Parts: sequence; structure tokens; C-alpha cells
Amino acid sequence: MKTMMTIAISLMSIGLIAQASFGEIKGKVLDKETKEPVPFSNVYVMSNGNAVGTVTNIDGEFKIKPLPAGTYDLVVSNVEYGTTTLPGIIVQTEQIAFAGEILISNGNVIKVLDVSAVKLINPEETSLVTTSWEQIKNSPTRTNINRIAGDGNSNVQVSEDGNEIYFRGSRNGDVLYIVDGVKITGGRPILPSQGINRMSVYTGGVPAKYGDTMGGVVVVETKSYFDLYYESLRK
Repeated sequence: MKTMMTIAISLMSIGLIAQASFGEIKGKVLDKETKEPVPFSNVYVMSNGNAVGTVTNIDGEFKIKPLPAGTYDLVVSNVEYGTTTLPGIIVQTEQIAFAGEILISNGNVIKVLDVSAVKLINPEETSLVTTSWEQIKNSPTRTNINRIAGDGNSNVQVSEDGNEIYFRGSRNGDVLYIVDGVKITGGRPILPSQGINRMSVYTGGVPAKYGDTMGGVVVVETKSYFDLYYESLRK
């Protein structure tokens, strides 16, 4: 009996780990004066008390992964240029936080692409707009999924009462809601904003896995045990 309980706990732990939310940070370090890549620079963030990072390649490029979803201070360290910290890099589940071209001079960051905007638009998939839980909790529309989807998105229109949503002129009802992989019918789902980890809105080019729809798709991912745990550590 004890052995069976041990196995059950182990399987549960594996399941919780599989539900953890991870993303990555990607960017490029350049010399401010020459615009040449700065290779062999240490780039890292602190995650749960541990440094997670990498070294820029010959082209000055770097990629840090996997990282639990959250906000990080990115550190760029180089013997010649010194050490510089870039605060507020937002990492979202299964998304790339594009730090862009980071221009450094004598250890100072001159220019960095803003990656902490209200909505993160993946340049590799322009029809997809993703909103993180940190952005949702500070939004005045956080109590209504339709209004969150419509904030700052010109392809989405929402009725005054917030119950109807239209994608690029489509009819009301031409929207598919997916919550944790489950299709929701009967109108917009009512979810507590505190329980939402990430919300993704497809306004076009809907992936085949979501089926056919004339409008768009709203995909909601709720917080897992690890999301709540990491959130409690940051308080």
C-alpha cells in the first residue's frame, strides 16, 4: 500500500511539472558605435534564486530557455563593456520575449526594444496576440474575457455590454473559446481574473488544431500549481 502511494505521488509530481509554464528570451547584443556583434558576452536572468543564462554566439545572438513565465531582469556582462541590467522582461508561456538588438557602450544599454508592452505580438505570427496574467491583473477590463481580447486590437470589436465579440466584421457567435484545451459552448466563459495565466487571441490564420471558424479563437490557459507557487515567491 505504501509503495502504491509513493508511485501515485510521483506520478502526480510528474503531471504538475508537465503543466508548468515556460517561455524564453531571445535577443542580440551589438556595439553601440560600430553596430558590430559583441560575441562571448554572458547573458542571464535570476530564476528562483538561480542564474539561468547563456553566452552570445559569434553573431552576438542569445537565447535563454526554458524560463518559468514571469518578469525578469536581464543581465548583460562583458569584460570590455562591463555589466548592465535590463529590467522588466516579460516571459510568457510557450512564447519568445524578443529583446531585439541591445546596443551597449562602456557597460551602458543605449537602446533596447520594448518587450513589456500591454500586448505582446509575436512577429513570427502576427495574427496572434497574447496577454499575460501580469497584464490582465492590472487591466480595468480584467473581469470580462471579451473586453480583454478587444483591448488594443483593431481586428476585434466588443459590444457595449461585453457579451458579444466580432472578429474582422464577422457575426457574433463566430468565435471559438478554448479553456485549458477544452472547447466552451454557450457564450463567453466566466472566469476569475486571478485564475487566468495567459490568454491568446487568434484573429486570423487559426491553427488547424482548433478547427474551422469564420471569426477568431480565444484561448485561455488557467494557472497551474507551479504558476501559483512561483507567483507566491515573487510577492
